[in-house]
Amino acid sequence: MIKALKGTSPGVLVTRMLAAAVVVFSSYNPTGNSVFHWIKNHETPTDAWVVLGGIVAVLLNIALLIAAWKALGKLGTLIVAIFFAALSYLAYQEGWAGTENPESIQWLALILYTVFLGIGLAGAILWRRATGQIVTDEADDLDA
Repeated sequence: MIKALKGTSPGVLVTRMLAAAVVVFSSYNPTGNSVFHWIKNHETPTDAWVVLGGIVAVLLNIALLIAAWKALGKLGTLIVAIFFAALSYLAYQEGWAGTENPESIQWLALILYTVFLGIGLAGAILWRRATGQIVTDEADDLDA
């Protein structure tokens, strides 16, 4: 696998993970500084800027989810979900997250969601390096 990553800039992978983190944590985070809280606490939540901010946050999350889903597929998503379930169980067992502190569960969920999106965004790069195959989209809506 190390040979598979040779020639791939770690900066590209880190940049994609950071892009996912910016989208996720600006959309919602437990600190109260997010688009969600801005909309919730705004005196006029129907203000055009507030509505636009909410729509942009939702669309960015949907776009990243679609990209991750296409990159990982059903089996890849299942594998990542099982791995995240094991990490969540470990975090609960070690006391890093627990029901007595709901904020810790929110942070854990947001971090895992960010990692899922980051893996999805970098999935095509990793797959190409590991297998030598190029990932392309299949266009079902085009007639040949």
